[in-house]
Amino acid sequence: MPRAQTTTATDASSDAVLPHKLPIQLPRTYSEIQVTPMHPTIGAEITGVDFTKPIVDTVMDEIRTALDEYGVIVLRDTGLSDEEFVSLADSFGEVYPLPPNLRFGTANLADVSNLYLDGSIVKPGDLRWYMSKETALFHVDTSYDPRRVRYTAIIARELPPPGTGGATEFGDTRAAYDDLDEETKAQLEEAIGCHSHLHTRKVALPTFPPFAALEPKGHPMSRHKVAVTHRGTGRKALYIASHLHHIEGMEEPASSRLILRLRKMVEQDKYVTKVYYKQPGDVVIWDNTAVVHRAGGNEGEGWSGKHRRDVRKWMTFDNTPEEWGLNDETTPRQNAGGLIQQKFEEIYGKEGKVGDFDEN
Repeated sequence: MPRAQTTTATDASSDAVLPHKLPIQLPRTYSEIQVTPMHPTIGAEITGVDFTKPIVDTVMDEIRTALDEYGVIVLRDTGLSDEEFVSLADSFGEVYPLPPNLRFGTANLADVSNLYLDGSIVKPGDLRWYMSKETALFHVDTSYDPRRVRYTAIIARELPPPGTGGATEFGDTRAAYDDLDEETKAQLEEAIGCHSHLHTRKVALPTFPPFAALEPKGHPMSRHKVAVTHRGTGRKALYIASHLHHIEGMEEPASSRLILRLRKMVEQDKYVTKVYYKQPGDVVIWDNTAVVHRAGGNEGEGWSGKHRRDVRKWMTFDNTPEEWGLNDETTPRQNAGGLIQQKFEEIYGKEGKVGDFDEN
């Protein structure tokens, strides 16, 4: 049976399985794994890892270092079970807790497929289909929560035909920051962004009545700096996303114009790479403080109702002094799905199928 647990190869301290605390020196050389860059600035495919036995600390350390350096790493055909995949998360920090999934039963693993609990495919016009539209926008995971995550990983279980939505695109927020003019960098130095999950839904489909009826300003938002220092490399990065509603203290329309400019900056082709899942068991891990991501990359059919796409993900908290941003640690996380469900029923007088999947 494949295993993802790490084991100690030397007398290293317990910190060996935690994310880097100090910036690494770049570029790095690797002796335990093979690292093949996928793009001039982000993304690398990792080979040379044997998932049929425990991963020793020296190998895991190089995997984490590659993730620091490239922001996104791809591990092909791992053969990991759901439980083994979740155990891999322990090597990247404190796991974002989730109850056992309603469809496949594994705890701490979110269902980001296009499937309902009974295995049927989400169809165009279903409430969940509308809610999925936000995934086509570049974003970072959970920036709308007061405590942010740093790492996200996806494992492929069942894939659609090539070119029909089975991909994830990534944008390099460190390289984009590097290329900003000095005036903008100075403007962002102390800028605070306010993030809302409701806002993302409205940006994705502003005319859909349940989204249009919800005003993000009437609900709590999380506050994080717009320009952050990446803990793994010491480089500056943009912490922006479709969740970013406004910049604190900046009047409209100046705030919206600046946010749009930054988003468009990262979305340029020179900062973007696309990762395809080639077979079940492929794993992609990324650092939300180094990249933004989106589903599909304009391939169009990922939510067409034609093909099954079963992918699952875990996340780990940032576990740095910056993970709470400028938020009160007692602030509850947002429940956008529940608010949208309620508004949908108020408008249409009927229950959609949003409750027939895990909206975590």
